[in-house]
Parts: sequence; structure tokens; C-alpha cells
Amino acid sequence: MFPPDVHILHSSGFYQVRDYKCNCVECHTSKPEYVNTFNLCFVRSGYFEFEVFRDNLEVHVGRVLITKPGSEHVARHIEDHPDVCSVFDFRNDFYNSLSEHYRYELPWFFGNNEIHSMLLKCGPELDYLHDRILKLTTPGNAQQLQIDDLVLRLIDLVMKSLGNVSDVEPIDANLKKFHLTTIEKAKNYMLANFDKNIGLQQLAEHCCVSLFHFSRIFKSVMKLTPHRYLAEIRLNHARVLLENTKSPVTQIALQCGYNSVEHFATAFKKRFETTPSEIR
Repeated sequence: MFPPDVHILHSSGFYQVRDYKCNCVECHTSKPEYVNTFNLCFVRSGYFEFEVFRDNLEVHVGRVLITKPGSEHVARHIEDHPDVCSVFDFRNDFYNSLSEHYRYELPWFFGNNEIHSMLLKCGPELDYLHDRILKLTTPGNAQQLQIDDLVLRLIDLVMKSLGNVSDVEPIDANLKKFHLTTIEKAKNYMLANFDKNIGLQQLAEHCCVSLFHFSRIFKSVMKLTPHRYLAEIRLNHARVLLENTKSPVTQIALQCGYNSVEHFATAFKKRFETTPSEIR
């Protein structure tokens, strides 16, 4: 058993972002660990089982793990699938403000001491915000106000998603064992290349699986098609650019993978119920 590599990617007045890399070479269950902060855990690769109170949660791509302060857990790290995660830790005074702000919308979450941790589906908007924050925390690229704004947007989206939460069903054992890496590769490729004209065949070949097999695998884990996932990434990036830059709408459309500004404007209005110009 080897200790994990953990280092801080970014710190702010109300949170910090940690990079966590498991160094396990065989399956094992950790010693009981106590969590004293509210945190969100995004798995970038691998998976692990998280046992807390009465729940045993399977944490992997397509899910975000939410943990409240004051809980104890053990984690089972899986052979051949050492996990690499981003962990957002929030200060307790911020968590108190958060629980006060959402006390009427989410009394079942903040007021229930039997809920220690839970899984939430991690859709493309959360994936985009997580990826964007990580890119901004790279050395020499620190933009404190923009990172803080994106983190607030991320936590607000998590809270709103909790208001419409549904059970996160376990995925097929063979899919979990053999094809989580397929989804990880596909997501990383789309997040890095959404400004390009990406085809389904191109994605499948990048992930080294057949075209039809890829589509089925992706939808089974992510609960939406690769096309819909890519469109969401593009539109969310466009919204960030519209809010934070003075680039012309035509240029933003091209930067987000659209060949036509009209097509972009139509898709943007359908998604956000407002036009690109009105965002500004």
C-alpha cells in the first residue's frame, strides 16, 4: 500500500482545489477517514468505492461525489483502476452560508444528518466547468476572479441539480471494468477539441472501439448521446466567452465549432432561452 499523491492546484478565500492520485497496486480498503469540510470530488480516471454510513457508492466518470462535513468513510481502491480525482474543498463558513442560502430549496439535504454523502450525475455542463477551472489553474495562467466565478457557478449548478436529483443507478459490471476508460478518452478528446468538426467515427477510432459499440457505451454511462454532450460543451463555452470577452459573436461561434453564426444563435437560444447578444 502506497500513500496517494495529493497537492493543491489552487487556493482561494472560500475553497481550494486539490489534485489526488491513488498509487495503489492492488485492491485494498482504506482506514476510516474523517471529512471536516464540504467537498465535491470529480473522477478524471479510474474508479473507487466509497462507503459512508449506510451507503456504498461507486464513484467514476459521469458522476460527482458530494460529501458533507462531519462524516466518516472508508474507500475501496480497485486493482488496475487507480483513481485520479479533482477535489473541491470549501471552507466551513462558506458551507454554512450555502446551507442557509438553500435551506428552503434543499431542507432534505442540509437538514438530514443521515445524509453524509451522495452521488450526482455529472453532465456536460459540470464537466465543462470542472475542465475549465483546471485549465485556468495551470501555472502562469492564474485568473483569480474568473476562477472564483466559475467555482461559484459550479457549486450553484450542483445545488440546483440536487433539487432535481434522481437515483444514480449502478452500471453494468463489465462496462465498469472494461470501458470506463473509453468514456474518459472520449470526454477528454471532446473537451480538448470541441472547436473542431468532430465526427462519431473519429471519436470511436480515438477510443479504439467500433462505431456502434462506442455509441452504446457512451450513452449507457453518460445518459446522453455523444452529439448532445459535444453540443452542450460548445454552448457552455460560448456563454463563458460572451460573458468574459469582447470577441464578436461570429468569432465566438467559430471558436466553439460552429460553421454558421445563424446555426450557433439558434442553438444558443434554444439552450439558454436568450440570444448571444442579449447575454451581453
